[in-house]
Amino acid sequence: MKNQSQKGRQLVFLNGGIAIAYIIAIQISHAFTTLPGEVASVWFPSAITLPMVYYYGTKVFSGIIIGSIVGLIPALSSLDPPLSLINSLLLNTICVIANCLQPWFARYLLNKFSRHQEIFTHLSSVLVFIVASFVAPLISAMLGVTGLLIVNALTIGEYPLAFITWWLASALAHILFSPPMIIYREKEVLHQKASYGEIIINLSILCVICIIIFQFAYPLEYLLLPILIWGVFRLNRCNSSLLVSFVAFVAITATGKGYGIFVKSSVNDSLMLLQSFTAMLSLTTLILSAVLSERQIAQQSLKETLENLEIKVFERTRELTQAQLNLKHANHTLKKIANTDSLTQVANRRYFDRRLREEWHNMLVIAHPLSLLLIDIDCFKQYNDTYGHPQGDECLIQVAQTFKSVTRHNSDCIARYGGEEFAIILPNTNQKEAQFIAEKILKEIRKLQIDHKTSTVLKIVTLSIGITTSTPQANDSLEDFIQKADKALYQAKQQGRDRFVILV
Repeated sequence: MKNQSQKGRQLVFLNGGIAIAYIIAIQISHAFTTLPGEVASVWFPSAITLPMVYYYGTKVFSGIIIGSIVGLIPALSSLDPPLSLINSLLLNTICVIANCLQPWFARYLLNKFSRHQEIFTHLSSVLVFIVASFVAPLISAMLGVTGLLIVNALTIGEYPLAFITWWLASALAHILFSPPMIIYREKEVLHQKASYGEIIINLSILCVICIIIFQFAYPLEYLLLPILIWGVFRLNRCNSSLLVSFVAFVAITATGKGYGIFVKSSVNDSLMLLQSFTAMLSLTTLILSAVLSERQIAQQSLKETLENLEIKVFERTRELTQAQLNLKHANHTLKKIANTDSLTQVANRRYFDRRLREEWHNMLVIAHPLSLLLIDIDCFKQYNDTYGHPQGDECLIQVAQTFKSVTRHNSDCIARYGGEEFAIILPNTNQKEAQFIAEKILKEIRKLQIDHKTSTVLKIVTLSIGITTSTPQANDSLEDFIQKADKALYQAKQQGRDRFVILV
């Protein structure tokens, strides 16, 4: 509710400001009244109504209506012959309608045919603005001049010239003075490059040229174009457009007072010629500015695209790197799973076979000893029968963990050989060292004191170990090496279990 009240007050102030500005603009325009019916050669109110209606729509009609009614009363009162009250009200009403329809229709054309909300940043939209600026005033010219004809403020013979003058007065006001007010609300794409010193110098040159043209009537009007083009390249769009409006206002004022090279036999002809010239200057700068803006927007868009592309490439690279790491980790995990016994978490038989071949080959190359321990849990079938398979699984896990605590993690390989049998590969390990490890394993297993009341050895879990050690030679057989360890294990069982036997 509070926001609506605030917006309502803002709208009242806006319409009040438009009404005041409209009245002042009418008074200035009537200084350039050159034809019967108080038809002005320059209609400054049109420069105000187009930007206001374009941005605010019909919300500002009340300001235009009030300004038009109040502002036109002095002009209509001074018509010769004087108008009757009814004709005065009729003509004022027609003018009010014309002054509202003109900017509304221009706004309609811009919204319908312009593909961009910011008109002066794209060439196609600037061309639509130019067309709308010349087409929309045809409505007000037709209504206004026809109204003057109806109330006998001009004759049928004066109609064509009055129509053209009215039309161009509004159209050129759109072209010359409306752009700065519209551009002011647009996003700036051409940032000001000129320094204050550069601006002062060029404005000074511009003033000198204007004095030469309009005070001394030297035909140097073509020198205005380089200054205005400088403004397009070096100033931002709003200031560049203001520069054109400033030149046009100075030129119109000077010519209206009879100064300069555009002065002809009649003030109307002088102003029409001048406005045509300044309109061409304005159109040139507007089109050039739009081309530069389009180029800047394209470059900025390309820059943002490249930056976004770099970010996306970085993100995709990071994602790819992470995916590769995840894949590598997954492969490592899968490989580990494929090589690991799921229950005891030591190597499985497949990995054992491959690893033993690799170590056999390595020891053959470097001529170092290789030891192999084949281990069997004594009376394990009876253990399972007595305590159940879950407890048997727990026993296997405890035994495997004990092996890990005794062996070297980096080089030795512990594997579940099958059922309750385990194997330990000991690279670079001689017979004495292998015997030491076997003794330690037996000792640590006994320390566990795992109950085994049906064992024929002790009432705790014990192990039998077969050991073989060899320094591989070219003619040696890996199968014979394994057979020796297996035979040693068999002998350990035959000799009463809970011991190790070495065969070389």
